[in-house]
Amino acid sequence: MKDAELTQLLENLPVSPGVYLMKNMKGKVVYVGKAKNLRARVRQYFQPSTSDTRFFVQNLQQKLSAIETVITDSDKEAILLEYNLIQKHMPRYNIRLTDDKSFLCLRLNTAAEWPRLELVRRPQKKDAAQYYGPFPSATGARQTLKLVNRFFKLRTCNDRSFNNRVRPCLQYQIKRCLAPCTLDVDRDLYKQQIQFVRLFLEGRKEDLIRQLREQMRGAAERMEYEAAAMLRDQIVAIEDTISPQQITEISNDDRDVIGLYREGERVCVVVMQIVKGRLEGRLDFFFKEQEFADDDIVSQFIVQQYQPGTKIPDEVLAPVILDDFGSLSEILSDNKGKKVRVYCPQRGKRVSQITMAARNAKDVFQSRERQEYDMAARLETVQKTLHLPRLPVRIECVDIAHFAGTNTVAAISAVVNGRIDKKTAKIYKVKAAAEGDDYLAMSEVLHRRFTRAKAHEEGWEAPDLLVIDGGRGQLNIALSVLKELDMLDQPVVALAKERAGVDSAETDRAFLPGRMNPVKVRAQTSALFLLSMARDEAHRLANGFQEKSRRKKTLTSQLDSIQGVGPRTRKALLTHFGSVKRIGEATLAQIAEVKGVGNSLAQVIHAALHEKE
Repeated sequence: MKDAELTQLLENLPVSPGVYLMKNMKGKVVYVGKAKNLRARVRQYFQPSTSDTRFFVQNLQQKLSAIETVITDSDKEAILLEYNLIQKHMPRYNIRLTDDKSFLCLRLNTAAEWPRLELVRRPQKKDAAQYYGPFPSATGARQTLKLVNRFFKLRTCNDRSFNNRVRPCLQYQIKRCLAPCTLDVDRDLYKQQIQFVRLFLEGRKEDLIRQLREQMRGAAERMEYEAAAMLRDQIVAIEDTISPQQITEISNDDRDVIGLYREGERVCVVVMQIVKGRLEGRLDFFFKEQEFADDDIVSQFIVQQYQPGTKIPDEVLAPVILDDFGSLSEILSDNKGKKVRVYCPQRGKRVSQITMAARNAKDVFQSRERQEYDMAARLETVQKTLHLPRLPVRIECVDIAHFAGTNTVAAISAVVNGRIDKKTAKIYKVKAAAEGDDYLAMSEVLHRRFTRAKAHEEGWEAPDLLVIDGGRGQLNIALSVLKELDMLDQPVVALAKERAGVDSAETDRAFLPGRMNPVKVRAQTSALFLLSMARDEAHRLANGFQEKSRRKKTLTSQLDSIQGVGPRTRKALLTHFGSVKRIGEATLAQIAEVKGVGNSLAQVIHAALHEKE
């Protein structure tokens, strides 16, 4: 951008609140920012005496082709618009608070006729359901769901199973579901259970216990002893879940306390969740490559963390003073539908909670640093032992699976920095290999994998180390494929189970190119167990996919053998009922309702499936 163009642009900028978008020479948005005064804020970037030390600010004028502004009516609107534009454009230089993990939430769709509670990874946008969480651990989320399903008797099946069920399932038999799918269930009773679940998940357990005790006494007075016993069991279960750990009572409001600790561009944010004076849990977030100031990070974190539909407390305590406390409070209040206060306490008992959160953030940061240091040392050991040209940050393993020589499939697992990376694992249906020919199947899969790596396709980069599940024969197959693709610089090793003998259950053997004797790998006693981790994950993926494929083929073949059922009718039946088993459980009338079936074909299908039983 030329000096004259920049001068004219800065002079014409409005003095209103709003958002500014910086574009590079290709017209791509590289930075989005908000300001109470757009002219004053944007001018700061181009002053020689600017105190902004961020990398992208250097030589900013030479990098930009345009700066666009959007005026808003308030600071609150500017914050929301900035967040939405960042999500839309993913600018290169903006704060990207992406952690390497996602937390589980519980979803309760109260808009449904018969609501159920289910686990989800993230709330859905524009969803009328209520969300509870996120939970600090997946185990805690699943235990909570299990407890709710056990004592509050909500349905657990998905909508498809619910709509197509013809008789109650096992959950009804063991008295963990009221079976509204097939039985005439009292809607008021079910709504009451929903209300109990909401009180439980909102942490209002004292209110819930009080209501349950009133219900139990009423049932006992009416001599409804079975209902009273059910309520008694619910009370006992809830009392057992009330944590004895107490925070110093400040108020009866729900509160999130944010702690922050950083070393350079690595930042750890901790959220201490306090419900009714009790510490209910802690969420940890770890972010890298953050050049931004603490107040910018905390402000963006609050906007990102407390979206509509998520659990929003009555108070959010920030570790630093923010310029936009008022606007953030308005945003969270709108999302919650109730007044929420966001602020940084300067005195009183809440300051001690901020201190506690800061100590937790430092502890989490240092613990993670130690883990990463230990993992780096292990990776260096793998590199040294296997004579690798580089640190094996990404390890991939290939495994072949089949059933008596049929339905051959393959899987490639990925271990990144010592952790299984499920997102980048790959599954293959083997096309050309003959039945039971593992060598030809291995050759096909490696060709398909590394042809894309050689073409430099995004997301298909070659790993730092390729592990082959097998012995020297499988290793030779891999080397021949890599030679054919002119990729012999790709590090590769074959991992085989030890032959029968002493320690055979605890030892693997790693075969290396050009080395006669294999390297022994003892599980969990050497850094080389990372190879076993990759191999075991690939084995799990391949066998799981093979079993699923075989089961689907077996079930589908039952329909293929029925005269009059073609591909279109088969697809319609499976789409409507979900499985062949459900079709077998359906009545003649229900089968006939499927589009393209009719009464005559329904009788043939019903008779054929019941004959096979």
